[in-house]
Amino acid sequence: MLAIEVNFLTGRFVATAHHDRKSDEWPPHPARLFSALVATWADSDAPMSEERRGLEWLEAQDPPAIAASEAAPRRVLTHFVPVNDTSVIGTSWYDKRSLNVKHLIDEIDAASEDPSGKSTKAVERLDQKLAKARDVSSQVSEAGRTNPEEATKLLPDLRGKQGREFPSVTPAEPRVTYVWPDADVTPAIAFSLDGLLSRVTRLGHSSSLVSCRLESDPPTPNNEPGQVGEVLRSVRRGQLAALEQEYAKHQASKPRSLPFTAVRYRPVEPDPMNQEGEPLRPDTAGYWVVFEFNRSSRRFPATRTVELATTLRAAVFHHAEDPLPDGLSGHHRDGTPVSVPHVGFLLLPYVGSQHADGRIMGAAVSIPESLDDQSRRAVLRAVGKWEEEADSNPLELRLGGSGVLEMRRLGGSIAPSLDTLRLQTWRRPSRRWVSATPVALPTHPGPLGTGTAAARAKAWARAERAVADSCRHVSLPEPSDMTISLESFVKGVRAAHQFPAFRQRGRDGKQIARRLVHVSVAFERPVAGPLVLGAGRYLGLGLMRPVRDEDASS
Repeated sequence: MLAIEVNFLTGRFVATAHHDRKSDEWPPHPARLFSALVATWADSDAPMSEERRGLEWLEAQDPPAIAASEAAPRRVLTHFVPVNDTSVIGTSWYDKRSLNVKHLIDEIDAASEDPSGKSTKAVERLDQKLAKARDVSSQVSEAGRTNPEEATKLLPDLRGKQGREFPSVTPAEPRVTYVWPDADVTPAIAFSLDGLLSRVTRLGHSSSLVSCRLESDPPTPNNEPGQVGEVLRSVRRGQLAALEQEYAKHQASKPRSLPFTAVRYRPVEPDPMNQEGEPLRPDTAGYWVVFEFNRSSRRFPATRTVELATTLRAAVFHHAEDPLPDGLSGHHRDGTPVSVPHVGFLLLPYVGSQHADGRIMGAAVSIPESLDDQSRRAVLRAVGKWEEEADSNPLELRLGGSGVLEMRRLGGSIAPSLDTLRLQTWRRPSRRWVSATPVALPTHPGPLGTGTAAARAKAWARAERAVADSCRHVSLPEPSDMTISLESFVKGVRAAHQFPAFRQRGRDGKQIARRLVHVSVAFERPVAGPLVLGAGRYLGLGLMRPVRDEDASS
């Protein structure tokens, strides 16, 4: 399997449909992605043969399936832009001179191949003529020799303008993923393609800035090749050679056309498991930047979740550019917390399987779907800067007296080695979810284990209401079934009382201790994660895991 993920850094995609210059293109056609890869490869000072082999391998694959959200088109306006090829030299003169140069070069080649060996003087004369033909200084530097009519077109008020349209769309989720489910990709091919993808900066118009990478855990495609449906431009075997032939014709200065093979794509029907439509999605659903701990660093129990999450947050903040966007810091400039989902820092414990022991295997920076573009770019740039500074060495989290924790970012040719580190493990649609780390209740319910039976019953009822409020805080309905406990529901998860007290600063500036509990919730409809609940959801607490009934412990 091979999957390529394209993230639109500005939140929109600008590209013209191939059959209508006033219409937009969505999703981006596979041939457009391939052309961007070829252009990136050819733009290198010394294009690598290994990357060429990767491109030739890719063009030979079947058309990919595509995962893309709905996109809202922007109203198309006509913009009048200056003509790019205005010159003080008339076009007729230029055409005549360039044709003469071409003929002289052909004559020199023919004279150089004279087997009699008498072509030296002829070649010398032709070289002199060629040098004279290429000398255009008199046309641009000597007074009285330039074309006044052509020269005046360089002036701002007189320069010609041409109407242009720039159709664009704003996707609900600013990314698209191309999936080749049956591709048998070797590590060498994956490495070459990932290197190319890391250098692709745009797709479509120059304003469509992108970040591309290989994706080891892609979403389920919702568009796939079929016998009926919309025609998209895809690639065929020999596509790279065809693009090279086209470039030889246009030389990046003349009109050009994109070679392609037409493939019909049909929408994929929703999973029949959910008869009421798509699964519900909480505010915490989105994209993760996942880090895998080195084996020597897999020694921390999940009880140190908040400590490690705080350290990870500090490392990302340290490498981010000032000032930090609100969506990354979680606070406005005046220090008040933002009221919309922002970047979270999660730790991923080994839980839910027969041999699970609750150790933390990795970490994730959670980027909600609704996060603003500025904050999203700030996160990705911070992680990229961190990796550049590491210079191929492991990333480090310094934990004071506990030493240094080493890790690496997953993605591209580096696939997760454990299910715990796969995003799909935590976002699989399910009706029932259980806590892998305890939930910090947003309001204190009172004593759950002391006092009279009536007082304890009221406290547990308040705890249930606080869990229901936590679900509503992330845009989910109230659970249809709920169980709260101080003990865990899944193998490998530590009891709530084993976690350190979690404190937050209240509106009055004082520290508030949040009550920690384990939760099992069920909903009327499936929920697609990732799902994180409670007051500590941005620092690793309340991480929920989708489970089947047989997965839950008794």
